[in-house]
This record gives sequence, C-alpha cells and structure tokens, in this order.
Amino acid sequence: MSVMRCLAACLVVFAVSSCVLAQTARFTMLEAAPDWDDLVRPSVVMAEVLTDTPAYSSWDGGGSRTCTFHAGETVEVVRDHGFQWYLIRAGDGREGWVRDGTLAIPSDPETNSYRLPRRLVEEYVNVRGFTSKTDQLVWVDLDRQLTHVFTGGQGSWELVRTMLCATGRNISPTIRGLHEIAERGEWFYVESSGQGAENWVRFHGPYLFHGLPMDKKTHHPGFHLRAEALRRLHPAFHGGRPLVLLFYQAGNNSVCLLMRRPIV
Repeated sequence: MSVMRCLAACLVVFAVSSCVLAQTARFTMLEAAPDWDDLVRPSVVMAEVLTDTPAYSSWDGGGSRTCTFHAGETVEVVRDHGFQWYLIRAGDGREGWVRDGTLAIPSDPETNSYRLPRRLVEEYVNVRGFTSKTDQLVWVDLDRQLTHVFTGGQGSWELVRTMLCATGRNISPTIRGLHEIAERGEWFYVESSGQGAENWVRFHGPYLFHGLPMDKKTHHPGFHLRAEALRRLHPAFHGGRPLVLLFYQAGNNSVCLLMRRPIV
C-alpha cells in the first residue's frame, strides 16, 4: 500500500508540474514576441458556392451583373440582407450579391474563451498603429466576443473597459472592418421583427450597437438573462445595456474596429 500511495503521489506531482510548466511556457512565449496572427484569429465567415450563380451590384438583383461564381468556390460572406441575399467576395476580388440557397454557410463557431491580458490588448492596438478622429477607440474582438474601449491616441491607447458582446450569426454576419461611430438614438423599433432596443449607436448603415431586444412596450420578453447566460447563448442575442450606454456617450467619428483579419 505504501508503494501504491507513493506512486499515486508521484503521479499527482508530475501532473501538477506539467500543468505549471505548460502555463509557464505560455506566459514565457507571450512575454517574448507575441504571435498576433495566432492571438488575434481571423473571424471571417467562409462559405462554399453550391451552384454556378450570377452576382449583382445590389441585393435585389436589379443592379448590374458583376460576375459569376462557380460551384465549389470558397468565398467570404461579407454581409446579408434579410437572410435572402448575401454579399460575397472571392479571393481574386470578385464581389457581388447572390441569392439565398446558393451557398453552404457553416454553423456558428465556438467562442474563444482565452482572454488576452490587458497588456497584450493595449499592445495589439498600439503596435498596429490604429488611429481615431477622437480620443476614443473601440475594438470588437469577434473571435472572443469582447468589446474593448480605449482612450488616448495613436501609439498610446489605454484600455478603459472590456465588455461582453454578441455579434451576428454566420447566416447573418456583422460586417467587419474599420468603421466610425455615427448617429445615435434613445429608441428604435422594427415592426416586421416585433423587436426594438434602447440607446442605439450606428457604426455602418443598418449595423448598430444596442441593448437587449425589447417588445413594443419596452419590455424584455424572455430576455431576463445574466451576462454569462448571454455569452453561452452567443451569438443569438445582442450586447447589453452597459455597453450601449458607454457607446452612446462616445463622440461621433470615433473609430470602431470589427476585425476581419489583423491589419498591418
């Protein structure tokens, strides 16, 4: 029995030591030279074209024909319009709107649960040289479903707050890229969907930051959920009230980054 206990103790010590060594190695690697392509993963929605299909310059098919996509091609899904039309882009630069049913769009990915330390979050936006027309900068990390808010200026951005968020699903992706915060309002309501929200902030056309969905009487039907519950439900629900109130107070023309890929 004493031998068995000794072996068990040795195994426990070995397991703990291995875990400590792995964590030490990870932190050592981060201290050395961050691999930004690994730490900040691309969050592009890619789809397969199912059949040869024409693409158009506008979502209703009424615009000019821009090109043809062929069956088997892999394309980026840039955005959708009402789940009926999709703006897609090929690797060679061909781009256009195609009808629903012509693409095989993958299911939603798992959210990356590893949070970057504050030091790396600040280092990333500063190393990349991001600028803003104001002293405020917003970075939405799509891979982690986190929104980082900074103050300062190019090369000296400091993290003010990090908040949970929930972006669009693969079948209705949130547009990516660099945008500027624009109009805002205290309330909106869409009759067709039966939902609205308070304190919205626009960053690109119909794309908004806003609070939890509400009905016409400004109630949260079935949405009385804690932040962690919202995170588990990602990405079916949108960001919460604290996030939107912060953006509601942000200045117009503040840059908002929804990363498609690391920008150099």
